[in-house]
Amino acid sequence: MPVRTDDLNIGREVLRHLVADNYPAIARSLLRPLLHLLSLSRDACGGDVDKFLIMLVIAIRTTEHERFATYSQAQLLSGEIPIFPTLGTNVRSVAESTGTPKETVRRKVGELIEAGWISRKGNELRFTAVAYQALAGVRVAIEDLAVSNFQVVADLARQRLAKSPDH
Repeated sequence: MPVRTDDLNIGREVLRHLVADNYPAIARSLLRPLLHLLSLSRDACGGDVDKFLIMLVIAIRTTEHERFATYSQAQLLSGEIPIFPTLGTNVRSVAESTGTPKETVRRKVGELIEAGWISRKGNELRFTAVAYQALAGVRVAIEDLAVSNFQVVADLARQRLAKSPDH
């Protein structure tokens, strides 16, 4: 039966300390999926990690829009929604978020627009269905990372609860 963090009745700060205290034992399980994700991300962006960071900032602003959560995976992959809704971001805020020089961001944004991965309306940068489709492998790696990390932390929490005198 799957374990939910609510079932474990352990707060976030306790979990963070549990992970930190057990890091040497779980590091491999946490780092391998992260390396896989970063490698896929770099490859998807033609070897350019900065492009992936730019896409990530734009994707975060997209996922923060209330309508984004109402779409199905099929709708997003189909191209039915060619340009996704967003709370908006621009070159300056992307540069500040990533620590990348503004001129570098501006140049890479131009390349991403040319590739159809983002769209610009005024100063606002928007994530497109083309990017969502092209980054499908990266999205699966993010999902795998989330599941893997959850499983590792849930196992630690179960072990802690098993040792607790109240259980």
